[in-house]
Amino acid sequence: MAAPLPPATRRLVGWMLVISGGMLAVGLLLRVYVAVYSWSTGAYQNPSAMLLSANLLGLLASGLLMRMGLGLRRGAPTRRNPNTDGML
Repeated sequence: MAAPLPPATRRLVGWMLVISGGMLAVGLLLRVYVAVYSWSTGAYQNPSAMLLSANLLGLLASGLLMRMGLGLRRGAPTRRNPNTDGML
């Protein structure tokens, strides 16, 4: 098993994950805007409108990427205790 990263490296990797997730979210939000606009104008067969669900899944992935980066920055434990009754 690999040794854990030093705290400074964990913070740097966390910032990079947060920034990359944010940039991915901005790009996908623009694509979703174009898809919704083309859908509302009646261009249902437009490729951007047809890929709307894939773009929304990408937005979910960008949110999870930012959440993982914030967890790395905070130094939160990466393992979950299965004996707790709390929500994820």
